[in-house]
Amino acid sequence: MTFKKLIRKANSYLREAKKYRKWVILAMALITMAISYILAEGLIIGNQGILPPSETVAKLEGNSIDKRFLKRNENPLRAHPNTALVGINTTSLDQSQIGALLETAEKEEEERTAAGKKQAIPYIEALKAMQSGVYPLDRKVYRYAIERVFELGAKVVAIDVLFVATRDGDEEFAAVLKKHEGKVVLASSKNIQTDDDGNSTVQILRPNETLTSGLGGDGVGYAFFKPDSDGVVRRVVRMTSQMKESGFAHMAGADDWKRFSPLAVSKFTGEPVVQDEEFINYRGGAGTHVVLPIEELFVDRFIKNDPRYQGGEVFKNKIVFIGPIAETFHDEHPTPLGVQPGVEIHQHYADSLLDKLYIHGLPKQWNPALWASMIVVAASLALLIERVLLRLFLMIAAGYAYWFASYYYFADLRLVIPTVLPLLSFISVGGIITLFDFAVEQLERAHVKGVLDKYVSSNVANLIVSQGDSLEQALRGQTKPVSVLFSDIRGFTTLSESRTPETLVSQLNEYFLQMVDKVLVEGGTLQKFIGDAIMAVWGDTHSKGLPEDCSHAVRAALKMRDALLILNQGWAGREDRLELSIGIGINHGTVVVGELGHPQRMEFTVLGDGVNLAARLESATKQFGCDILVGETAHALTKDLFVFRRVDRAVFKGKTQPIHVFTPLGEVGIPVPEWLDHYHAALDLFYEQKFAEAKERFSAVNQEMGGDDYLCLMYKKRCDHFIAEPPEKDWDGRWVLSEK
Repeated sequence: MTFKKLIRKANSYLREAKKYRKWVILAMALITMAISYILAEGLIIGNQGILPPSETVAKLEGNSIDKRFLKRNENPLRAHPNTALVGINTTSLDQSQIGALLETAEKEEEERTAAGKKQAIPYIEALKAMQSGVYPLDRKVYRYAIERVFELGAKVVAIDVLFVATRDGDEEFAAVLKKHEGKVVLASSKNIQTDDDGNSTVQILRPNETLTSGLGGDGVGYAFFKPDSDGVVRRVVRMTSQMKESGFAHMAGADDWKRFSPLAVSKFTGEPVVQDEEFINYRGGAGTHVVLPIEELFVDRFIKNDPRYQGGEVFKNKIVFIGPIAETFHDEHPTPLGVQPGVEIHQHYADSLLDKLYIHGLPKQWNPALWASMIVVAASLALLIERVLLRLFLMIAAGYAYWFASYYYFADLRLVIPTVLPLLSFISVGGIITLFDFAVEQLERAHVKGVLDKYVSSNVANLIVSQGDSLEQALRGQTKPVSVLFSDIRGFTTLSESRTPETLVSQLNEYFLQMVDKVLVEGGTLQKFIGDAIMAVWGDTHSKGLPEDCSHAVRAALKMRDALLILNQGWAGREDRLELSIGIGINHGTVVVGELGHPQRMEFTVLGDGVNLAARLESATKQFGCDILVGETAHALTKDLFVFRRVDRAVFKGKTQPIHVFTPLGEVGIPVPEWLDHYHAALDLFYEQKFAEAKERFSAVNQEMGGDDYLCLMYKKRCDHFIAEPPEKDWDGRWVLSEK
């Protein structure tokens, strides 16, 4: 089977499939539901485990959630007033910066000593410990920071720093933790290492035993962020377990590890931590919370005079988070609102817990019902709405409404509704069925047009196919301005008598093939063949504007002239072919367009004086010795596009008023022959009744053109006639044609 036959057979099957459209829609819905299940939930395959859910869909869903965060962040939430952030920044390791602060602190110490008001806790020791510029910071820094913020009224301190290794100063640090037992939370986390074979090892990182002994029974919060599949931190489970975090969720028992922020909030409010999973309700991007550098805690000047500290009130009755905030410390994570330090993410989460502004996801068991509902909506639209454009509009409206609803639920009700998979399912069913309908419709049109093209003009076939049920109205008689072209073979009667029928038909078919192609290339409607004559129209089925319609008609005539020249050159020397010559008439005028004929044989055609004059112009080409004649209205529409030669002011048979007639030499841009201006000057003298002078000019132009120009010779004879029999003084240059 050839490729062409295969395509034709496939087209036939597709057109047949329209009979089973409802079943196609149902099958598409079921297939999409199955694919959606695999993408969303995974698929159990025998003993080979689970085909995992699509990470691509998960990433797209995450991006969709982020867009809702970004849109909501145009009017962001405020940071909670009961949290504060002490940051370890690059300035905390700047030795010159610390040295300057140490000098200030020493002066303050001297002043207090002189006044007899020496500090009970030597905070200056923390600055001395920071002089090395080394990270991790000395334990002194943290124990003095805890003492300082509690001294200033803090209620809970949460330190997002891992104290795994045993170091000097742990005993003193543990003593401070014991002193403030039940008010301090330290962080635990995990480290995941992957070898060259892709095997992962999980290492749990917890504060060393010395420090945990000082914390008491409930002072360690799990601070590890589990990002979504695209690496973005969006959600948190309040409680987990070591087994789950080690990758053995199927073996996990009770969740006995409390998350870092929920534990800190629990110590602040006195309410227990309860299991829940939620999205972090971010208040903004990095820097949403005011960061107070840890080194400034140990200098009284900042506490008393800097407006950020409000005389120490900034810490009063608050949860104070302490942790690294600079990129240098490698504790930054992608969030929906940009990369943020881990400690600030914890503060965002604490803010939402304190405000009780939780963002929850839709229960997982609801997801299949959601995307199944969208599939049903898409299938219903495909079944009920046959008009493709209307269906597309409704689909776009429904998709936008779903997105708007998802944002409304997110912003106002703090509920995250999945959007990607439901909308993909919706678009898949609706889009594929719409494409199916469109393909079937186009194939049907192409099939009908292919059949019609054999019997009517291509433009008429397009009209029939495009109008569909409105065809009757389209074919109803109506008045239109059109451009009409008539062409005819000169001496066809003699030709037909001298050739056998087979030879005549063969040559005519070669001729018609080239002539009709030029009409169709220029967008004309092939109205009919009248024996050896061709009638074509521009503007009957569609119009590009009167000047453009008419210019296409003139351009088609010029192409027909060139094509006939090539045909005659190819036929030269062949006994079964004779040289042909043609006449072409072009007129622009108002005609009646419509369907005419007998109920058993109708014809889409044009009729009226505009058509008759085009036929008269074609016939007059014999009398003027030209192969193309253009009427004055057509000339007026195209004179800026073509080079014309004036022919005559002719009064056609059955008319009383003269019509200016022209013949085109080519399109503007061709070399204009020098004789053209001389010819027009001679013609002007003729119309001014200066016949003797005009005759001399026509003779000169004729010689310039080679000595056998038909029009020059014709006007020389007319000059002789009028010299012998002068016309009346009011003569307007007209010449009455005696033949049609």
